[in-house]
Amino acid sequence: MAIHIRSQEAEAAQRFFEASRNVDRAFRALRAEIRDDDVAPLAYGAAQSRLDHALDELARAEALFDSVTEVQARHIKDHRDH
Repeated sequence: MAIHIRSQEAEAAQRFFEASRNVDRAFRALRAEIRDDDVAPLAYGAAQSRLDHALDELARAEALFDSVTEVQARHIKDHRDH
């Protein structure tokens, strides 16, 4: 059972890591669009949308990671109590 839980933790951590990286990339792309003197409204809007999507995914990944680690912590506590 513990191997399965660790696997879930690893998958949740990987998802959170990837989501964090996507936020970084999206933020850098948006910042590049802002610095561009000839920024087109569509390009800026697309970059903003990409950042919004990346932030949403990061929030979902964080919630998943928190949920998985909370379950793991409860499981460990239950085993110690018995």
